[in-house]
Amino acid sequence: MITFDKVSKVYPDGTVAVNELSLEAPNGKLTVLVGPSGCGKTTSMRMINRLIDPSSGVISLDGVDTQSLDRVALRRRIGYVIQNAGLFPHRTIVDNVAALPRLLGNGRRETRAAALELLERVGLNESFANRYPWQLSGGQQQRVGVARALATNPPFLLMDEPFSAVDPIVREQLQDEFLRLQADISKTIVMVTHDIDEALKLGDQVAVMRSGGTLAQVASPAELLAGPRDAFVADFIGTARGYRALGFIHDDTVAVTREPTITFGQNTGTITAAGDWAVFVDASNRPLGWVDVHGPDRVVRESEINLSGTVARSSGTLRDLLNSALSSPSGRGVVAGDGGQFVGTVSATEIVEAIRRSKETRVAS
Repeated sequence: MITFDKVSKVYPDGTVAVNELSLEAPNGKLTVLVGPSGCGKTTSMRMINRLIDPSSGVISLDGVDTQSLDRVALRRRIGYVIQNAGLFPHRTIVDNVAALPRLLGNGRRETRAAALELLERVGLNESFANRYPWQLSGGQQQRVGVARALATNPPFLLMDEPFSAVDPIVREQLQDEFLRLQADISKTIVMVTHDIDEALKLGDQVAVMRSGGTLAQVASPAELLAGPRDAFVADFIGTARGYRALGFIHDDTVAVTREPTITFGQNTGTITAAGDWAVFVDASNRPLGWVDVHGPDRVVRESEINLSGTVARSSGTLRDLLNSALSSPSGRGVVAGDGGQFVGTVSATEIVEAIRRSKETRVAS
């Protein structure tokens, strides 16, 4: 556990960056520090590994005051992931990951094998091992940064806006991959971000900080959305918090309806659809979009596939289902199983009814 006990950071010119911060980051969980620019979130995180020393208060790791530990030994217990990965440009990818274990005296063969395994875990196969950072995309470099931070199997991990330097599509992929990785490794993580959606998606608990370095509220994402402590927290979360809250509600009672499908080379005249649209699937029955089957009979071409609708997983949340229905040209959300195969569709009306049931259940409890 990482514990802040009335921690402050005041600079010589009198600037208060952090003001009596008391906070616990539980073992095996991801705690996200979020807030406006200048609220002290990055300063707070950097005080954990003593890149910055606190002016007062105590930061402890599993009950041990970090000020009592050797600075170098402390940092060897804490992995650190930064923006743009911070890789060594003159070293290969595998050598970047193996750098700290080699520094600690581990054998070359041992560290290389461990580094290759870590690269696999973050989604990079052995073909990347002997490349250099400049030969990788920004998202791939960030994966290497995560692997390097985990190379010594540290119990604690600090992440300083690790996904902010990549485009939105890659960012979402990295977030999803990191959630899967954290489910396996269960590290004690403190992460800094300025993005409330990222905080709500990744965090087991979210600590909202306000200007002046004070803690406004700490809670689970669902609790934060349901009960902002004051106007500042409510404003920071934003007016879409009702929609965001749907991302934490699962309802497996939503009725999924069978829907006709169509694929390449199939004639639209063979489809009997309830409306004008049929779900387009590939040879593995994975939904890729919609096809308008209204009008003259014709063979489906790639240019006819409407890609506007999203696909929700049957194990997903009400937010996923509602987004799929609202984005669909037919008004029906596409649902796939966890393996990606098409299951059926669900209407916005059915999802709204599920939202109503969920709200009634929460009020009753």
